[in-house]
Amino acid sequence: MRDTKRLIEENNEKRKLLSDDNLKLYEDFLLYIRTDLRVAEHESEELLMDLLDHMLEAQHEGRSGTELLGSDPKAYADELIEGLPKDKKRDVIPFLSTQVSNSLGWFALVLSIVHFIMPFFTEIKAPSPIGNLIVLALAVLGVSALGVKVIFTLVRSSLFSEKKSAKRAYLKAGLFGGGSFALILLFSWLVPDFGPRILIEWWIYLIIALILLATGKLIQRAYQTH
Repeated sequence: MRDTKRLIEENNEKRKLLSDDNLKLYEDFLLYIRTDLRVAEHESEELLMDLLDHMLEAQHEGRSGTELLGSDPKAYADELIEGLPKDKKRDVIPFLSTQVSNSLGWFALVLSIVHFIMPFFTEIKAPSPIGNLIVLALAVLGVSALGVKVIFTLVRSSLFSEKKSAKRAYLKAGLFGGGSFALILLFSWLVPDFGPRILIEWWIYLIIALILLATGKLIQRAYQTH
């Protein structure tokens, strides 16, 4: 049995054989199914590969993807999703672990950049309070968790629709991202300093960021080999 990673790699190569119209329709299906966090990833990729094979066969016979999938592809995709097994709790843990590692990794990377650049413009008078860093990290995790759901929902709403609808969805996603970042900055400004202070050099943040991002990537790869 092919593992999840191999299925994704084969999918990336085989769908290049689709015509432009069929490729657009298939990639809508692909995104719609992959952004449904309720279903098991491996079975989803197997379904997408079967669907791709059917579309390539239909294309070879001179039939369009619309003929194969019907006039309401979204309803057909929902029907396919209903037949997929739900993601098991043990499969959710690697996904959540990856998101936590990546979120904290990017947070540490931003801190490393800020602490590297700030001394060129202003004097850093005091070390950072540990309590504030912890609260800020928790805020980043919370916003990231919410962001995954919100952005996936917006992306799904833009599929199988006109370009104007897709542009509106991506605009909303951008506004959500910018608003979330502004909210985190406001939150960090309002929270009073508490906890012991410690001086953390920019390169330490960078090392932490690289470790966390690498950990997230390793967890994802290990999960996809099952």
